[in-house]
Amino acid sequence: MRHLRTLLAVTVAATFLLGLNVALRPAELRSTATTHCKETALTVASGAVTSSSCDGELASRVSGLLDESVRGVADILDISWARRVEVVVPATDSELVSLVGPAFADMAGIAIRDGAGQRVVINRVRAAALTDVELRVLLRHEITHVATRDLTSDSAPLWLVEGFADWVAFHGLGLSLRQAAPLLTSDVSALPADFGGAGRDLAYQQAYSIMVYLESKLGERGVVDFFLQHASMSTAESTADLGAADLAGWREFLKTTIG
Repeated sequence: MRHLRTLLAVTVAATFLLGLNVALRPAELRSTATTHCKETALTVASGAVTSSSCDGELASRVSGLLDESVRGVADILDISWARRVEVVVPATDSELVSLVGPAFADMAGIAIRDGAGQRVVINRVRAAALTDVELRVLLRHEITHVATRDLTSDSAPLWLVEGFADWVAFHGLGLSLRQAAPLLTSDVSALPADFGGAGRDLAYQQAYSIMVYLESKLGERGVVDFFLQHASMSTAESTADLGAADLAGWREFLKTTIG
């Protein structure tokens, strides 16, 4: 899972920031066709995957995992949402940049909302290297953002937004905390905040570990309720009202769990 963690770390740090920039995004999708490849769309019960025919193998893998991934998110999240996801695999770097912006073009995948609605954009180069298990985790992470977008404040703390998406994504894989978060140590003194700098990888894994800690105290339903309660708050409000996510308890949990 170390390979997956490297990719996830550059996946969704700005998912909700992108939702603010509607005017900078196209109201309609550009065609994924190129000079040598036709646009194709693979439709399944839970959505569709649009790509160029030259990326048919990746699109087929994504569409084969889409129903399972949407169902996995829906089984955990007892909320009202469409339970359908549109996925786009841009055929060129320029098309990718037009959808997500140049600052996010190195991401394996990102959930965006713009004038054409919500969808998951997949980086064809980065995603092609993923195993099916890793691709499933990536899809479930992004689908969680799609499902919860209307319930989440644009100023919600990233440790909560990203930690919860990771928690849903890894749910049911049977991985230990150490396996899913190999960089973790018990030396924590504050909530993770560096989701865009040199400490990004560790921040994601710390955020995930907070959700695992909450699950140990509150149970699975309790984690979902905690997220739904706090995701609508600003960073300042949520930090001031952490409830069960106390730093001392989290630190002790890490010492006990990973040493």
